Amino acid sequence: MLHSFSPGARPALAALLAMAALSGCELLGDSTGAKPPTAQAECDGTGKVTLDGEQLPAAPNGFVAVGNKLLSVTDCRPTRFVGVSRPSLSFSTGGGRLGVDSMAANDFAAIRSWGANTVRIEVAQYYYVPTARSYDPGYPARVERVVKRARAAGLYVIVTLQASDRGIADYDPVGNTHQPMPDRNHSIPFWTDLGNRFKNDGGVLFDLFSEPYPRGGSNGFNNWEMWQKGGLHAADNTYDPRPAFQAVGMQEMYDVVRATGAQNVVIIAGTNWGYNLSGVPSHRIKGHNIAYSPHPWNHPDYPTANQPSSWESDWAFLAKTDPLIATEFGTLDCKEPYVRAMLDRADALGMGWIAWSWSAPSTGDSTRQETAEDPICSRSLLVLDWKGTPTKVGALIKQRLASY
Repeated sequence: MLHSFSPGARPALAALLAMAALSGCELLGDSTGAKPPTAQAECDGTGKVTLDGEQLPAAPNGFVAVGNKLLSVTDCRPTRFVGVSRPSLSFSTGGGRLGVDSMAANDFAAIRSWGANTVRIEVAQYYYVPTARSYDPGYPARVERVVKRARAAGLYVIVTLQASDRGIADYDPVGNTHQPMPDRNHSIPFWTDLGNRFKNDGGVLFDLFSEPYPRGGSNGFNNWEMWQKGGLHAADNTYDPRPAFQAVGMQEMYDVVRATGAQNVVIIAGTNWGYNLSGVPSHRIKGHNIAYSPHPWNHPDYPTANQPSSWESDWAFLAKTDPLIATEFGTLDCKEPYVRAMLDRADALGMGWIAWSWSAPSTGDSTRQETAEDPICSRSLLVLDWKGTPTKVGALIKQRLASY
């Protein structure tokens, strides 16, 4: 999701390393570091995965995290989630084209035709939760229908809590709807419902909160204690004056999902609008089937932020021990080098990636792709029309997907 940036805010292996399918997979240790590097994961062909004789929790037809890989429960082979974001359910209760079954089916088929295996769907809690001011009783069922339509098209789906409201019942999100953290009053019931709704389909992955930017102390937008544990988040004026609220940390939010019985993969974005993962080793979320997510964005107004020279220390190092999926990345000036560098780094690391975004220009928009002010560039669009004609950056994404 595009947003205003602060100065600190916001790579292909043709296939992953081949591993024995039914006899086991040589992997790094698990995300807690408890398993030795020689740990073997074994699948029996019925969805049961064992590691050193211990059965691993997994959603039906889903995935388990072992070391820095996400393994399919059907054959123990590593799976890499690659694709695009398909917005609009977080922009309106109807979801635009996503709210029309035939249009959604056409969009998902076009996305699949590029070679994507995953689509990311962003959702707003203030349409979803009954106590929220903008609640729409038909919205949860609409979200479910869109997810099932994408699954029917052969895509894995990442469901993301994108837009929130600080959990304040009469709060009317205006302007930019990004909040610094999930909240106690609305984010918990949101994920309780989503967990129950999709726990029988392991092809649905849960992205807990798109772009955390917890403020506090000397860490700017990188308050790792708040990110991990939550607490009272002070009022702030990052976008406009906003009241204090009770934030929920990523550990509790993860626990909320697991309390529903859902064993789906949970994706957790870092701080600084989801970009920074440097604090994960000292604030690791305890659990299983966890992947972490950086959000590398190139913004022309902040030319030194989030650049390839800092990726290793900011987030790429974590790929040695944990599964990574960059659930957002892009450029806001139509310059291909940043996107190519990101694709190359992701391929070198064997990490998943989701490009922003599969959206066509609005009627009357200029289709120029020369300056940061051009609508296609300023919104990081990948397609020129709903048939899937790629933009300049979209052509890179399409080419890379086709190479896998």
